[in-house]
Amino acid sequence: MTTRDVVFVPGRQALNEMHRYSPAVRSNGLLFVSGQVGSREDGSPEPELKAQVRKAFQNLNAVLAAAGCTFDDVVDVTIFMVNPAEIFETIWNEVAPEYWGQAPYPNVTGVGVTWLAGFDFEIKVIARIPSHASTSVSRCNPSTIWDMGSLGYAQISVAEPGRIAFLSGQVAWLPDAGDVPKDLTGQAKVVAVNLASALKELGASGKDIVMLRVYVVDATTEKFQQVQTVLDELKGEGMPSITTIGVQALYSPDILVEIEMVVRVP
Repeated sequence: MTTRDVVFVPGRQALNEMHRYSPAVRSNGLLFVSGQVGSREDGSPEPELKAQVRKAFQNLNAVLAAAGCTFDDVVDVTIFMVNPAEIFETIWNEVAPEYWGQAPYPNVTGVGVTWLAGFDFEIKVIARIPSHASTSVSRCNPSTIWDMGSLGYAQISVAEPGRIAFLSGQVAWLPDAGDVPKDLTGQAKVVAVNLASALKELGASGKDIVMLRVYVVDATTEKFQQVQTVLDELKGEGMPSITTIGVQALYSPDILVEIEMVVRVP
């Protein structure tokens, strides 16, 4: 049986063992980092929001450093927030720039949730390991998807080796900046158009989709089925891994669904 190549941070291993998880795992030139929160040495949260977010980034940077990485090596980011309408601007405009580095930035998906074990903010990333000579990252913003590049972010990041492409979470925005459909099925169809555009840009098809992660606001089984019907057309005969998650909110109040995608590039 293959043993996981685990990264530990000095001084926090007891906390990891108590909660039965690894801070990060190396695999084929990539580093998969557990969600990091603004926890003190004893595991308790920093009570003040800005201090908590800064501590989460500091904890993240400590894990990255233990693997020989920096934030510049990060390929894909998912941010979870409790009450995003109240705290997003503080996180994004006042704290994150201190740690985010220079453009081009990594993929990013922001999700509003109801519970983070007593914390208000959590950040989860995938990074390349620069010590692997063949590990590199290329980024692109296809003209057929809404312009994320103007904000300094990438719609698609492709990591070597293995040619794995990570796509930022897609919502119901198109390049012409038209109105967002008000219904879930309508939004899911726009998201599917964006995902299909990414596949075309990569020279891939539904069979090359490795993973889909679906976030639906105020989810029910019926709502997930509406989205699944649209995704069935996208993936065709492909059978990717899929995770469906009900959330409190997404990027803005009018957004009802967001979908992340990981693709094997042919």
